[in-house]
Amino acid sequence: MEFKVTSARYDVDLKQLIYTASGTSCGGRFTVSSQVKCLKPPGTPERTHLVVLLALTEHFRMRSASGRTWNN
Repeated sequence: MEFKVTSARYDVDLKQLIYTASGTSCGGRFTVSSQVKCLKPPGTPERTHLVVLLALTEHFRMRSASGRTWNN
């Protein structure tokens, strides 16, 4: 999976990282906008990238509405 975080911001009150990422996975292109719980702000672009990587990994492990995994 290759991706780029196109936007990210940390909401201090909700303790969430709100992000948008675009990239490719298994030959298909994707754009994901989501949020993930973080107890403290990532602080650096590298840490933000790692947080989003973990969130995307979990996202692509889930089954789609058809019951198939995303990497099939």
